[in-house]
Amino acid sequence: MAQFRHHYARGLDRLALALALCASLCMVAIVGLVTTSVIMRRFAGTPLHITEDVVGLLLTAMLFLGLPLVTLRAQHVRVSIVSNALEPRYGGAVHVAAMLVGLVFFGWIFIKALPWLEFAWKRSLRTETARLLLYPWMAALPLSVGLTWVIFASRLTGLLERERYVSLSKLPKVASDTPDTGG
Repeated sequence: MAQFRHHYARGLDRLALALALCASLCMVAIVGLVTTSVIMRRFAGTPLHITEDVVGLLLTAMLFLGLPLVTLRAQHVRVSIVSNALEPRYGGAVHVAAMLVGLVFFGWIFIKALPWLEFAWKRSLRTETARLLLYPWMAALPLSVGLTWVIFASRLTGLLERERYVSLSKLPKVASDTPDTGG
């Protein structure tokens, strides 16, 4: 069973990482589009006409595609005043309650997103300016919240370990605190 849990957790991690990679590609595309639009406005006198539509779609997709990895690695913003106060005495109950809230919330969002995706698919809805099909972009929502739901369900059932919240002092440093002396 331990080996199955290991492979299961690794598979979820890779899936979430693949979605996060897509989210980072969305960020790069946003920067590229906005830069191109600014340059065109300056030198051609007109911005790239699809920038607003595409950047909005990319931003939305980016936010949702990054959600599963952040949830899996427990690196999201956390308001911990209540959980820290209850942890010593009711840690297990707080964990179960948090997982149940996550399951209900992401399950509800998933169920609500599917009819909208189907509606866009059947009618081949497009953006107003760029005339891009909407359903490929809309698929990011059920995909990401569905995977996030699986993460919550896996934590609740014990297929994944409980979150471990790392203190800020234990996170890897991005830059050195000491100046480089060149020697």
